[in-house]
Parts: sequence; C-alpha cells; structure tokens
Amino acid sequence: MRNIAKVTYTDGHTSEAPLTPRVITSCEEHAQKEGWAAGDGSRIRQSYYMAYLAMRFAGNTSKPYDQWLDDVDDIDVETPTAENPTV
Repeated sequence: MRNIAKVTYTDGHTSEAPLTPRVITSCEEHAQKEGWAAGDGSRIRQSYYMAYLAMRFAGNTSKPYDQWLDDVDDIDVETPTAENPTV
C-alpha cells in the first residue's frame, strides 16, 4: 500500500496526499539539482519538500513552497494497513 503524507497546518486543519512515484522521484531530482546533502544529510528538508509535492500534485495547494511551509505545523507519513490481510 502507498504511504500517505499527512500535513497539519498552523490553523489546525489537516490534509492528506499519497506519496506516489512521481512525488518521490520529483523530490529526489529537486534535491540533486539544488545540491542538497545526500541521504540523511538533508532528511528533514527532503521530507517537507516531499510532503509539499504530494499536496501540490494532489491539488491540495497552489502556493509556492516557502509560502506553504510557513503555514505548516507538522508533517507525518502514514502507512495504511490492509483491511483484509491474508495470513
């Protein structure tokens, strides 16, 4: 199952969007172009940017990244569980 980015905004509302392959690879490409440190060196920055891309690609925001980030209180990645798991 696909991971979900859950964003809590400073006004208290939340929004969710899937971390699709497009989101993940677009984040990686952006990080490389910007010269961000590889791996854990920019883990927090990449996490927030990935959540932003998820929200943008899902149509949940049209704000530029810096403006969107000013409105964010927290992010979380949730992994949905199967409703009918097989044993």
